[in-house]
Amino acid sequence: MSIEHNEKLTKAIKKADKSVYATQLESNSDNLGYSQQAIEIVEQELKEAKENHTSSLEEQRANDMLRLLKETQAAVNVIRND
Repeated sequence: MSIEHNEKLTKAIKKADKSVYATQLESNSDNLGYSQQAIEIVEQELKEAKENHTSSLEEQRANDMLRLLKETQAAVNVIRND
């Protein structure tokens, strides 16, 4: 993975992490939409990385973080809907 793409992926993950955390603190429709959008950006960055480069440790970490963010977001959605 190129350094530039790695930096973009790192920024996208940090943004998604912050937005999912904000959704945990205050579960409203704005936060939910923002965190979903941030997760989708990470997914797109990972997709581009896979298309352009061989898998790397950074990509694996990003995949793991993305999975955790999705699980957290799903849990917030369940709690919000109860």
